[in-house]
Amino acid sequence: MTHRILRGALAVCVLVTAIAGVAAAGAAGRYKIDGKRCIWDDKDTGPNQCQPVLSGRFKKDGDKCEWVLGDNGPDQCKPAKGRFKKDGNKCEWNSSDSGPDQCDPRQSK
Repeated sequence: MTHRILRGALAVCVLVTAIAGVAAAGAAGRYKIDGKRCIWDDKDTGPNQCQPVLSGRFKKDGDKCEWVLGDNGPDQCKPAKGRFKKDGNKCEWNSSDSGPDQCDPRQSK
């Protein structure tokens, strides 16, 4: 009976350690200052140095390239059409518009 309890406790410890390792691995990365821009560096650790005007990135989804608001990491693609537009104090992605960007979402707040 004691061996079963010890084996169960050991299994729980191993599981908790594995989950903690995965969580710590996913926590790597931070926003760093690059001139006037606030860039995500997934190879760095520590506290963020800045916060971008709009956090997000372009991600590839099959043949599509879409802006994913609030996501971290480097862009995986750049859409052929669309631009960042100013909406009052906001900087928003508009996939159906064209022309030069009106704002830079990676500018530091």
